[in-house]
Amino acid sequence: MTQPRNNSGESGSPAVRAALDALAAYAKRFASIQARGDDAVARVRASTGWPEHVAMERAIVAEQHREQEMEFAALLPHTVLLIDRARTALEFQPSARHVAGWNLLVDDLEAAADHARHLSEQSIADRSTSRQCHVTWADRARFLRDLAVQEGPPPPGPELPAAEEARWTAHAHDVRRRHMMYLYESRYDAAGRQITVVEVPDLDQPTEDCVLVVAGDVDSATMRVLGRYDTLDQAQADLPAAIQPGVLHPRGRFPRRAGKVPPLADLIEQIAGATQSQEIAEVLDYVVSDGAGPRHLSQLSDLLAECADFALATETVTGRDLSVRLRGLMVQTDVLDRQLRHALIAFQDTIAVLPPHRTPQPRHLIPPPAVRSTPPPPPAQAAPPRVPRRL
Repeated sequence: MTQPRNNSGESGSPAVRAALDALAAYAKRFASIQARGDDAVARVRASTGWPEHVAMERAIVAEQHREQEMEFAALLPHTVLLIDRARTALEFQPSARHVAGWNLLVDDLEAAADHARHLSEQSIADRSTSRQCHVTWADRARFLRDLAVQEGPPPPGPELPAAEEARWTAHAHDVRRRHMMYLYESRYDAAGRQITVVEVPDLDQPTEDCVLVVAGDVDSATMRVLGRYDTLDQAQADLPAAIQPGVLHPRGRFPRRAGKVPPLADLIEQIAGATQSQEIAEVLDYVVSDGAGPRHLSQLSDLLAECADFALATETVTGRDLSVRLRGLMVQTDVLDRQLRHALIAFQDTIAVLPPHRTPQPRHLIPPPAVRSTPPPPPAQAAPPRVPRRL
C-alpha cells in the first residue's frame, strides 16, 4: 500500500503573507462591490421607467467602479512581490503544456499593474482601461495566489513499484470495462496529468473495496494506477496538489444575447389565461428562434452547444461521446424549432376564440355538473340477434 504524504507548504515571510492577504481581500471586496452594485441596478430597473433608470444606473455603476478602484489602490504596492513570487514558482514547474500559458498570464498581470500604476501616477482619467486592469486582477487572483504560496518544486505524486503498477492497472481497466469503478474526484497536477480518485473491488479481497489514484483518462488505454489505499481519506492525503483548471473560452466569456425573454413559467401562465389564438402565437414567438433576439429554443441550443464544447474540451473518451450526443440533441432542437414555427403560423392563421360556454367554475358555490365541451357520443346500436346457421 502507498503511504500518505504531507503536501502542505509554507506561506513565506511576513511581507509575502501580507501580500497574499491583500490579494485575497481585494478579490473578496471586488466581488462584494460588484454584487452589491448589480443588485442596486436590478432594483432600479424594476422600480423606475426607462428614462429615469438610465441616469440612476450610470451613477450606481460609476460609484461601483470608484470603490473597486480604491480597493485596487490598496493592493497595488503588493503587486511587484506577488509577481516575483509567481515567476519563481513557474521556474520550478515541471515541463507541461500549460506552463507557457501561465507565463503569459503572469506577464499580463504585471502589464495590468504597471498600466494602472502609470494611470494613477499621471492622474490620467482613462476609466475604461483602468477598469480592465482591476477586473484582470480580480479574475486571476486565485491563479496568482496558487503560484505565490509555492515554496520550491511541487512534491512528486504517488508511485507504485513497476510490478504492482502493472498488476493494479490491468485490474483497473478490467473493472472499468465492467462498469464497476466509482469515480470520486478528478484534478490536474503540476505535470499536466489528469489524476482521478476511484473506488474499485479489491484485487486481493474481491468482497472488499479499495481506493485507487490513477493517472490519465479512465476510459483510455493510457490510464495507469499510481497508488492503492484502504480508505478515501488516505488517498486524498496522498494526492498531488491540484492546479487551477482551464477555461472553456480562452478568448473571453461567452457573449450574452441582448434583450430578455420571459421565463417559461410566465409563458405557461400566459397560455393558461389566453382566450384567443393570437395570444398563443405571441407566446410561441418567445420560444421559437427567429434571429430577432433571445428565444427559449435559441437559448437551449446555446446551452447544448456550450455543454458539448465543454465535454469535448475535457479531452476524454467519455467527453467526446457526450459531445456527440449533445450535438444530436441540438439537431432535434432544430427540428422542434421548425415544428413550433409551423404551429405559430397555424395559430396566427386560425383567428380562433374559445367558445363562451367554457365558463370559469364558481369559487364559493357547490360546483355544478361539468359542461361538456364536445357533444356526447351517440349510444351504441344493439347488435341484431344472431341466427344459427344450418349445416
